[in-house]
Amino acid sequence: MAGRRSRTGERESDVQTVYLTRRNLLTLLSKLDRAKAGEQTHKTIVKNDVRHKKYPCSDVIECIAVEDEDYYAERNPGFVHERDDGTLQIRIIRQ
Repeated sequence: MAGRRSRTGERESDVQTVYLTRRNLLTLLSKLDRAKAGEQTHKTIVKNDVRHKKYPCSDVIECIAVEDEDYYAERNPGFVHERDDGTLQIRIIRQ
């Protein structure tokens, strides 16, 4: 569908959907915690569900966990829905 846009305003042909399960999210958080504790981890999970019947990926995708302080070092974080904001407790410290 030419000209159709996603919720973020991008053309839908440019948008790839990645399905992350609770297990995937907890694994990424665990990898961040382990790295912060000095343990060696690549902080990455690979999604390769091209054959999944309900939640397929169009390609192999790497999901890499990064700390908020690193990711938001040069820009402010975006909006988080007010019902979710209270559970995040994120503090970005700029120097």
